[in-house]
Amino acid sequence: MKAYILLFVFFQSLSFLQGKNPNFEFSGIDKFWDIIRILERNDEPTEKEWKSLFNTPGYKVLTRREFSQKFFKDNFRLVFQPKKKKELEIALKNGKNRNHLLHYKKVRDNKQKIKDQLRKLKNNNYSRIAVKRTLEYLPQNRVSTYPPVSFVIFESNGRGSSPIVVDLAASIEWDFMSFLSHEYHHWYRNKQIKINERKVANEDKLLIDVLGLIEAEGIADMIDKKDWYTKPSNSISDYARRFIHDVKRTPEIIKILNDSFEKLIKNPKQKSQIGRKILNSLPQRGHTTGYFMARMILEKFSKRELAKCVGNPFDFILLYNRAALKSSGRYPSFSNESINFIKTLKSKYSI
Repeated sequence: MKAYILLFVFFQSLSFLQGKNPNFEFSGIDKFWDIIRILERNDEPTEKEWKSLFNTPGYKVLTRREFSQKFFKDNFRLVFQPKKKKELEIALKNGKNRNHLLHYKKVRDNKQKIKDQLRKLKNNNYSRIAVKRTLEYLPQNRVSTYPPVSFVIFESNGRGSSPIVVDLAASIEWDFMSFLSHEYHHWYRNKQIKINERKVANEDKLLIDVLGLIEAEGIADMIDKKDWYTKPSNSISDYARRFIHDVKRTPEIIKILNDSFEKLIKNPKQKSQIGRKILNSLPQRGHTTGYFMARMILEKFSKRELAKCVGNPFDFILLYNRAALKSSGRYPSFSNESINFIKTLKSKYSI
């Protein structure tokens, strides 16, 4: 029995090392095209056929947390059933779900490109390359498994859930390797969070989540956004330009954070309200603030020291502050009161 188990583990490891993206799954795409073929005949899929779509891993995540099944049914019908052409035109003019409808139209009109992309994803070692990039900003030197990735059609976007959800059509237009590496980092980070979430008091939850966003996005953004600073501004996307602009605002954001921490010390009963204010003040839900802090840590310390903060937002803030103090006033630091507040949270909730 023991020998059998060892043999099983060996072959599992061998598969991990040799397979091309063994963690990619495309059942959502297969079921999507089954539904579309029916709709294009102006027919209606049965409930069993719809259920088969929504039971695939990617759609299951999306419909559990964010979208209703009705949303997909209604909008897929509008775009893919020829008899609904006029209804589609009206919906596009009215603006309701316009971005999603335009995306589904693009899918409808570019089937061959999407099929070519599917073939490309199946035949190239994306996961191995993405993991190599991700490991640069993780505390460990190797991983034994790849994050699960499910491909579907839902919007021009992806989701860092488990499984990671990727829109197949949208992936054609992205720097897909950068996206994948960033989301892989989140997946591995979420497996090694250094916070005892069961102990976190209700009034502290929002604040801890906000600090986690800053740390998680800041370190992951080192993987895929540093190159934007070395390219001409006319060669990067509008989003990249907005990102760079918001990073420059970080000194004022850190002042808001510092003032908020000091208010929390004086008004502990207002933790939820102040936590909400902090979240609302962060550009791009913490990405740019975290990026600024992570870059400062890299400048004054090392990639290894930054990676030690993965999953630990308290250490991330504390290490940033040490880096800022080394800058002789070039970069904003937190007050002693704020740092003691962060240390108190760390002592209460760190594992």
